Amino acid sequence: MKWPRWSIATGQPGDFLPLLFGGIFLLVTLPAFVMLLVAPDRDSGVIGGPLLVFLGAGGVIGVIFVIYGLRICSPPGSRLYRITRGRIFSR
Repeated sequence: MKWPRWSIATGQPGDFLPLLFGGIFLLVTLPAFVMLLVAPDRDSGVIGGPLLVFLGAGGVIGVIFVIYGLRICSPPGSRLYRITRGRIFSR
């Protein structure tokens, strides 16, 4: 039996699934991260530090997915295409 290959993105132009995943990651993790950073609870105890690391990692993963999704969806020659590929000032 051959197992199906699981992939988040096919890499073809117009594949918006990484953008969707990144947006969900950011929507779930960033409000809790900011709230824990700004107003930590006094009774959080030992869980505060690891939770902050976990939510920060989720935010970083979300940003990576958003950048990857923008890289896939941007049309060649556009400014967004050049920014996501590291060629900001080339013509």
